Amino acid sequence: MMNIEAQRKSIIHRILDVKNEELLSKIDELLNADGYIYSVQGDFLTQAEFKNQVLDILQVSEDGEVYTTEEVRKKILKK
Repeated sequence: MMNIEAQRKSIIHRILDVKNEELLSKIDELLNADGYIYSVQGDFLTQAEFKNQVLDILQVSEDGEVYTTEEVRKKILKK
């Protein structure tokens, strides 16, 4: 069994050789169905993980655990 990096490279090379538009559309749909999104840190998130992060952020905001821009600037400039 190949490792994940080798598998990715193999799939990429195979996709680059595909000439069939219908197959490419199916691959695109499959990838979109998983709903991978990049986080701010550059990590992949599934749609469910992304939704959970957004819900967590909204909850923090509703709980009033937020900082104004000025508070953030002061905190950063102190360091």
